[in-house]
Amino acid sequence: MVYVVGVGPGSGLYLTRAAEEIIDKAQLLIGGTRNIEFIRTSLGLKEGQDTFVLGSDLASMMDQIEKNLDKDIVVLASGDPSIYGIADYINRTMSRQEDPATETNRIPSQRDSIQGKENLVIVPGISSIQYAFSVFKIPMNDLYITSSHGRQPDYDFIFMHDKLALVTDSKIGPRQIAQEVKDRGLDYSFYVGENLSYHNQRLTVGSADDILARDSYGMCLVILIRWRDKDEKQRIYSR
Repeated sequence: MVYVVGVGPGSGLYLTRAAEEIIDKAQLLIGGTRNIEFIRTSLGLKEGQDTFVLGSDLASMMDQIEKNLDKDIVVLASGDPSIYGIADYINRTMSRQEDPATETNRIPSQRDSIQGKENLVIVPGISSIQYAFSVFKIPMNDLYITSSHGRQPDYDFIFMHDKLALVTDSKIGPRQIAQEVKDRGLDYSFYVGENLSYHNQRLTVGSADDILARDSYGMCLVILIRWRDKDEKQRIYSR
């Protein structure tokens, strides 16, 4: 069985009991260096538990899964695996059904043995988005979620929304988003969470100009809100 397990925003305090129990019984743990080390320090690795450090080559992960289908495999996902996480890729790959009419000359591969969703369980985790809205004390109602992590955002579509959260990376982060807001003359309030749930967590609230006043940011989640009226904005800022 393959389990894609969300390990939370970072701190071990936000690892769910369900995740702990599944990780504990895993025979093979797959994840990035940071996630493997997180489990090693938070829960400890048992004797006999194998690990596979995942890089950018997702095909190598699928090869490991195929070779170990007789084991309980846990793929570690930061935050929640279904929010711009790895769950969708694994689900699509494992569920792929190819049309024989178009594949008559294809040489069968080992991956063909992975069929359907019956071999996959997705275990939700606490996302950085959930965590950030909680610490900023803002309701998540009517929220649009997207990402600039490894992709070019569609700003024209994004800025059609009044409340949105963006998972960012080192190339497109708070400053770049603030510049796009400023260039369009939009009125958004920024809520930026850096290193969320870690000891060096930093929370910033302000305008696009406030965000641009700083030269750099760490690991970030950016929340943008276009308030419907001044009273609504004041209720949040005065908390």
